[in-house]
Amino acid sequence: MCGVIGLRCGKDREDLGAVASRLLRMLEYRGYDSTGALIQNSSGDIVLKKDVGAPTIITKKLGIDKLAGKLFCGQVRWATFGMVTKENAQPHEVRCHTHIYGAHNGNITNCDQLKVWLTREGHRVLSDNDGEMLVHTVEHFFALQLRKTSDRKAALKAAILEASRRMVGSYAAVVVDPVTHRLAAIKAGSSLYMGLGDDAKHGPFLIASSDLASVLSLTKILLPISENEFALFTHERAEFHHLRTGKAIQKEPVRSRLKVEETELKEPFQYFMQQEIFSQPDAARKVIALFLRRSPAIQAAQAFVRKHPALAKALCRALQDLAGITHAEELKTAFGRFARGAAFRQAGRLAQGEVFKGGSFESSLGSFLEELAKLAPAGSYPALKLSDGLLLLEEADDIEKRTDRFVSRLLAAHRKGGSILLIACGTSYHAAKVASVFFNKIAGLRVSAMLPGDFRAECADSLKDGDLLIGISQSGETKDLIDVINLVRAGGKKVGVLTVLNNVNSTLALEKTDLYLPLFCGPEIAVPATKSFMNQLAVLYVLALKAAERMGRRDARRRLENLLRVPALLEETLASTKDAVDQAALALYMEPSLHILATGMGGVAKEGALKVREVVLNHTEGYEGAEFKHGPNTILGVNTVFGLEAVRAILEKFAAFSGEAAKTLSARSLARLYRAVAGYAFEDLPPGDLSAAERRAFEKVFEKHDLFRSLYTNYPLLFVTGPSERDVNLTVSQINTHKIRGADIHIVAEESPALRDASAKAPPARFGEKYETVFIRLPRTDDDLLPFFTSTLVLQLLALHMSVRKLSLLDKLEIEEHGVHPDSPKNVSKSITVD
Repeated sequence: MCGVIGLRCGKDREDLGAVASRLLRMLEYRGYDSTGALIQNSSGDIVLKKDVGAPTIITKKLGIDKLAGKLFCGQVRWATFGMVTKENAQPHEVRCHTHIYGAHNGNITNCDQLKVWLTREGHRVLSDNDGEMLVHTVEHFFALQLRKTSDRKAALKAAILEASRRMVGSYAAVVVDPVTHRLAAIKAGSSLYMGLGDDAKHGPFLIASSDLASVLSLTKILLPISENEFALFTHERAEFHHLRTGKAIQKEPVRSRLKVEETELKEPFQYFMQQEIFSQPDAARKVIALFLRRSPAIQAAQAFVRKHPALAKALCRALQDLAGITHAEELKTAFGRFARGAAFRQAGRLAQGEVFKGGSFESSLGSFLEELAKLAPAGSYPALKLSDGLLLLEEADDIEKRTDRFVSRLLAAHRKGGSILLIACGTSYHAAKVASVFFNKIAGLRVSAMLPGDFRAECADSLKDGDLLIGISQSGETKDLIDVINLVRAGGKKVGVLTVLNNVNSTLALEKTDLYLPLFCGPEIAVPATKSFMNQLAVLYVLALKAAERMGRRDARRRLENLLRVPALLEETLASTKDAVDQAALALYMEPSLHILATGMGGVAKEGALKVREVVLNHTEGYEGAEFKHGPNTILGVNTVFGLEAVRAILEKFAAFSGEAAKTLSARSLARLYRAVAGYAFEDLPPGDLSAAERRAFEKVFEKHDLFRSLYTNYPLLFVTGPSERDVNLTVSQINTHKIRGADIHIVAEESPALRDASAKAPPARFGEKYETVFIRLPRTDDDLLPFFTSTLVLQLLALHMSVRKLSLLDKLEIEEHGVHPDSPKNVSKSITVD
C-alpha cells in the first residue's frame, strides 16, 4: 500500500511543485491518509510539506503546487504502522548522524525493534512510522560509511546494502543524499517503476514511482527494475545493483506500450469509476477480438501479409526498431529517414480500404504511432494505420501461441489427475469463482477458486507433481499472491504457475510466472475494479472455450458465438437499465445493510457486494441464494441494524411526542422526562422522581408512540438469477420465503413474469406497509452464461449510483471524513502490496 515518488531534474524548474502535485494526485488511489512532498533546489534549499489528508486536498492546502526546485521526493500514505498523524506522514528528513531524506511504500515488519535499536544508537525518532525507521536505518549506515570514504555514491550504495540486511519486510523506497542530489530507488517486495525522459524545456530527468501511470505521464521510456534490486540515479543516469550482493546489473531502456491517455478523465464523465464502467463494451470488444483474431484491422492485415509478406515483415521490423529509440531527436531523424524510404511509401500506396482511412491506432504501440503521426509527412496516415494493423496481427499471433500453451498446460494437468487451482484476492477471486463455472459448463473441467490464505491452510502441504496454479491479478503486484507463488516454488514440487494479469511490466509477469496472459484493459484508475473484472471474465471464458474445442465438446461453437455477443450486450445493458438502476439506488443507498443473493452465480453476487461495500460503505454480503436460509436470514424482521433513515424516523417520532408533551410540561419537566426515557430505553433504569404529569407522558412514549418500532424497516434483498426455468423457480421460492419475514425484494434478471409476480405482490400485515420492490430487466440472452456479464455490469452501475447519492447527502450534512467516493473510498487501495 502507499505510493512513493522520486523525481530528479537536471536544473531548477519553476513548475516542479505543480508537477509533483499532479504526480501525487495520480497516486491517490494507493493511499490518502496523508500526503507529503519534499522539494530541493540547486542551492540545496529544502522545503518539506506534509499533513493528514488526500493529495487532491493537501497539495493545494499546503501550497506544494507553488514550489520550485530540481528534486522531488513524495509519498501518499495508507496507514499501517503508526496512526494517521502529521508526524507519521512521509517523507521523513533526518539529521542525526548525517543528513538524508526519503519515503517508502510497504511494510517494515520489525519496525518496533528498529525503533528501539535506533534510539539506543542515538537517533532522534519522532514517529511510529516504519518509513522513518527505514530512513534512519539508511542514515545510520550512510554515516558509518562516510567515516571510511569521501566517495558519497559508494557510501550510499554500501549503506543501502547494510540497511536492507537489518530491515525485515516488503517495501519499495526512495532515499536521497541532499549533498550530491543523488537518489536511491529500492525495490524489495513492493511495486516500483522507473523512467528516463527528456523535457523539451527543462532537459533530461529520471523518475521512480510506485505507479506506472505516473511515470508514463512524463515519459514512455522505462528502465526496468526487478525485485531485490536498487538503483542510484541522477537526472540522466541510473546504476542498478542487486540488493543482496551489490553486484552491478546492466539495464537497457525500453519503450512502454501503455496509453497514458487512458488515465485522464474525459467528458461527460464525473468519476473514473463511471468512465471505466462505460468503457467496458470497447474493452471487452478489444480483448475478444485479439484472442479470437476477429477485428477488421487484424483481418485486413492478414490479407496484406498473404499478398506482401516481405513488405509486411519489413514494416514491422522497422517500427519495432524505431520504438527502441529512446532519444527524441534521434527518433525524429530515424523516422524521417524511414518515412522517405521505399517500404513506407509503398505501404501508403497499398493501404486501400475503409479500415485504413480513420479511427484510432489499436496495437500496443498505438501511442507510439500517434507520436510518429505528428512527425510524419502529410498523407502518411494510411501507411501508419496499415502498420498498426500488422503490429496488431503480430500481437494476436503472440496471444494465440500463449493461449495454446496455456490451454496445453491446463489439459496436461487435467489428464494427469492434477489439481487445477485458481488463486486470487478480492475482485480477482470473484472472477476466479466465475471462471470455475465457465470451465465446468463450457469444457467440463473442474477448477477450484481459492484465496491465498485458504490455499496456504488447505493445500500448500498437499501439493503434488503435476498440479497447476493459475494466479489472477489486475496489478500483477498482489502481495498475498506473490507470497503463495514463492511458497510453492520453495516447496520443491513440480507445480506449474500460470497467471492472468493486466500489468505486463509487473513482478508477477516478469519474475514469478511460467507464462502469463494479458487482460488488455489498459490502466484502471478508480480503486474499485470494473473493466479489469469484465476483461478477466472474457479471458477466462476464452480459456474455457479453447479447452472445450481441444476436447471436442459439441457446443463449443455455440459458446464461441455467444462470446462474440458480449460487447453488444454490454452496450444494450448500459442503455436499457439506467432508469431501473437509479430507482434501485434511490431505494437502497441509505440502507445500512444489504444481501445480494444469486442463483448459480455466487461470484457475481460476491463481486456486486464488494462494489457496494467499497464505494457506498454500506454493509453488503453476496451469497449463493439458497445459503441465505441457513442462518443469515435471521437478520429479517426485527433487528438492530439501523442507519440514518432509522435515526430520522425515531427523531420524527420523538419530535411528535415532544410537541404533544410540551403542551402540558415545562422545559425542566421535559428535561427530566427525556433523561427518564433514555435511562429506561438503553440502561433498563426505572423512571425516578417524576411528577404525575411527567409519568403519564413517559408511559405514552412506549404505549401510544411506540417509539422504537419506528426504527424497524424491511430488510433489502437483491436477487440475481439467470433465465433457466430451474434457476427462476428457485429464486421465486426464495422470494416468497423471505418476503413474508420482512424483506424488500429487488431483482436483476431477464424478463420473467414469474419473477415479476413474485416480487410485485406486497406481503401481508406490517411487512407490507412500506414494502419496496424494483425489477432491473437484463437484455435477453437465451443463455446460461451471458448473464454473468450483464448482471455484473448492472451491479457495478448500482454501486456507482448509490455511491454518488450517498456522497452528495453526506457532504450536504457536512459529515467529515465519511469516506464515501466512487473513485477513492476510505481504507482501501488499488494495489495491495502489504501483508
